[in-house]
Amino acid sequence: MIDRYLASPHFGENRARYWLDAARYGDTHGIHVDNYREIWPYRDWVIQAYNRNMSYDRFSTEQLAGDLLPGASLDQRIATGFIRCGTTTNEAGLIEDEYAEIYAKDKAETVSAVYLGLTTGCATCHNHKFDPLTQKDFYSLGAFFRNTTQRVMDDNVPDTPPVVVVPKPEDRDAWAKTQSRLSAIRAGLAQAAKDADGQFGQWLSRREKVKAESPLEEKAQLLAVDVLAAAKDSKTSDLIDSNITGRKAIHFPKNEGVEVKDAPKMDADKPFSIAVAFFFPKAEQGYTIAAHTNPKEKNRGWSLEIGARVAALRLIGDGGRSIDVRAAHLEQLKHGTWNTIVATYDGSRKQAGLGMYINGRAIPTQGRGNVVQDLNGDIGVETPLVLGKNLADGAITDLRIFNREVSESEARIISEWPAISTALEADPSATPAPAEREALLKWYLAREYAPVKDLVAEQNKLNVEAKMLARRGAVSLVMEERADSKPKAWILFRGAYDQRRDEVEAGTPAILPPMTSSMPKNRLGLAQWLFTDEHPLTARVAVNRMWQEIFGIGLTKTAEDFGSQGEPPTHKELLDWMAVDFRQNGWDMKRFYKQILMSATYRQTAATTPLKLEKDPENRLLSRGIRFRLDGEIVRDYALAATGLLSPQIGGPSVRPYQPEGVWEAVAMDGSNTRYYKRDVGDGLYRRTMYTFWKRSAPPASMEIFNAPTRESCTVRRERTDTPLQALVTMNDIQFVEAAREIAGRAMQTSTDFEAQLDFITTRILARPLAVKERTIAKKSFSSFRTYYSSHEGDALKFLAQGERKADPSLPQAEYAALTMLTNQLLNLDEVLNK
Repeated sequence: MIDRYLASPHFGENRARYWLDAARYGDTHGIHVDNYREIWPYRDWVIQAYNRNMSYDRFSTEQLAGDLLPGASLDQRIATGFIRCGTTTNEAGLIEDEYAEIYAKDKAETVSAVYLGLTTGCATCHNHKFDPLTQKDFYSLGAFFRNTTQRVMDDNVPDTPPVVVVPKPEDRDAWAKTQSRLSAIRAGLAQAAKDADGQFGQWLSRREKVKAESPLEEKAQLLAVDVLAAAKDSKTSDLIDSNITGRKAIHFPKNEGVEVKDAPKMDADKPFSIAVAFFFPKAEQGYTIAAHTNPKEKNRGWSLEIGARVAALRLIGDGGRSIDVRAAHLEQLKHGTWNTIVATYDGSRKQAGLGMYINGRAIPTQGRGNVVQDLNGDIGVETPLVLGKNLADGAITDLRIFNREVSESEARIISEWPAISTALEADPSATPAPAEREALLKWYLAREYAPVKDLVAEQNKLNVEAKMLARRGAVSLVMEERADSKPKAWILFRGAYDQRRDEVEAGTPAILPPMTSSMPKNRLGLAQWLFTDEHPLTARVAVNRMWQEIFGIGLTKTAEDFGSQGEPPTHKELLDWMAVDFRQNGWDMKRFYKQILMSATYRQTAATTPLKLEKDPENRLLSRGIRFRLDGEIVRDYALAATGLLSPQIGGPSVRPYQPEGVWEAVAMDGSNTRYYKRDVGDGLYRRTMYTFWKRSAPPASMEIFNAPTRESCTVRRERTDTPLQALVTMNDIQFVEAAREIAGRAMQTSTDFEAQLDFITTRILARPLAVKERTIAKKSFSSFRTYYSSHEGDALKFLAQGERKADPSLPQAEYAALTMLTNQLLNLDEVLNK
């Protein structure tokens, strides 16, 4: 039986939930707006690692430094989500240095609790008061996690870099081939550019002056705004010189726009792109660059907007329902200078069909709203296109609309178009200035040089394929080391972010064995150090926590604190022996679990005696078998499994089962895409609780009542309390009522005899028949319920209507409701709720 349990694909799901508490896994960022974060592939990686019986040292190394392993695979990079699980924010006005310290502190405390069992965070402001840990030790440990490309601001998007695309399993081979070929093409383009120098010189010598009409083929261009004419017709704007092009630009002194008549009506079922070169004022506020909308129809149409750190394209259909895309990783978008935005749409009516390039670079994007619905109706309007309606002190030098999606290589040409077009129209007999020559070279390579044109054509085709594969898959937050610096930190006086003292390099606590000279001073070196034979803590902390999972309490009760303020182990020699045995047997986790489950200690009966209660009230001496209340996840999953509703599906995006109304809304900010809870339908209601969407500012309500942590920080030991609120969950929550009704209905379909029905139910729930005394109580309860519902038919119908699944209308409703109530009572027995 134990071997069958260990071989089950659901073994990993059960074990992974403990690890995810420690990793502080959640589906939202956790602070401020608490928007959705896409990192569920990491959760699935943990499940599969347990199922594959990955050794604990490898399991840990890949999570701490998978990206630093030679030839790191996609799975190894996904594993580093362990470090990225910490809470982040995008709150306006935050001080980046302060939050960089907060993030590093969170990572250091997590690794310390999980692997060292030490409260190193107590050395943030001063040397640890009780353990031999100094401030230098703490900040040196934090330094391992500071040398990252991760931004401080998460931009309220699900894919805050660094991230990886995670294709669906069936697409992985195609994705790998596509990425390999794209990498080869990029290398080929770089080489082709070098090879083209001679032919470019010949082209320069014989080229003729041309009138540059469009950066793309002219048939693709639907509109090119004539800035001279537009400004001439306006009384609220004027012309200025664009200092990057030498051309004129429309300047907007106030928030009053310029109308462009005869602008094309866009079709929501056809692709298009909008490109604009504009001057971004320095003021930190939002601007509307261009809008082609009808205010009388709830602004049906489209608009292109920018903010202090965000750019957005919005398509508005009938009734004001819209899709939009926001690009938020905007280091490239510079205030007080000229920028180019190219927004694209593929005609799919889906938010995923929108994209954006800024200054020639593709930018990760995200749609807004609590539920992103497909665009409905038309977006073409008869009203004029308005430029700069809300662009005070800004300017536009070029705006074009194309009748297809623009590729990244084309977006680069568009971003350079003012300079390229000026160079093309210059006197060809004159020697071009360096800047003009560079612009002409880009044009030549893109439009005249065959080797580059062929490679770009293939690149564009592969990019479309890659986009399709990525859209079918997911992304996951990962770690990535900065290549231009080394891990370092500063000791902070009293822990204040702005009171830096001595600089320290990445290092480990001095009280523990040192890192060897062969270990790199990065996260990979940290992982190697943790699993040296000389390390006194890693194995002890790990086996104590796994013991805790099985017995409900560790040999050292304070699993998070092996220091002087923690509880000493009750069985020191046993803990030492298990640690050595675990390490010497290859850190084999399944072997360890099997060893525990087959032990005489585990197989004891939980029955007790007065003497045992007197001498060993908390069973710390292991004088009897274990007994403790199950975690909320298991209570719910058991009810679903016993009634046949539990979905066997493994992995995938998080789901939203039943939840009381208003839980999210009560704590959410306006604009949060997790403000409103919309429960799933169908299979999503019956997945294992492991897959329930975890909003950190409002965790699943029924789980929180059963002591589930918020996962805002690392938790290696859950509290365990018993309160009346838990009974209110198991007796009143729709999930439990529906489960009870399902098994009651199946019992009634099996037999019309109450005794047989009762045996059917108790076999499913208790795996045994009821004793004589228990049967008497059950009969009395059933009779009482049936009497009530027989005279209150409306209550019976209302009660049986709970949940998405429909009650069987062919069954006697009073008996059906009564048997459901009895089943619900049985699901609340101690032997169901306790291990």
